[in-house]
Amino acid sequence: MLPDTGTTNRPRIGLALSGGAARGIAHVGVLRALEENNIPIDAIAGASVGALVGGSYAAGLSIEQLQKMAHGFRWRHTARLSFSRLGLQSNARMEKYLCGKDR
Repeated sequence: MLPDTGTTNRPRIGLALSGGAARGIAHVGVLRALEENNIPIDAIAGASVGALVGGSYAAGLSIEQLQKMAHGFRWRHTARLSFSRLGLQSNARMEKYLCGKDR
């Protein structure tokens, strides 16, 4: 979980996590290494799977929960052309997966 930075005099640390599904488990490993070495993270940004992992971590999921999610992830959970009234793709499958309804 992201720490309360308060008024400390230490440098602020931001973490940028990239996209690419195979990197998802690597992102979890980076977060684990930072935690194990007591390196606080003040901000997280991410693209694609990096946003999913970073956002989940910032929301309070533990490293163990993230690791379990990463190991159990399958493309069928989110990647499929689906039609919505707003276009060719919908986030409905992703939302279902993130809410734990497709795991």
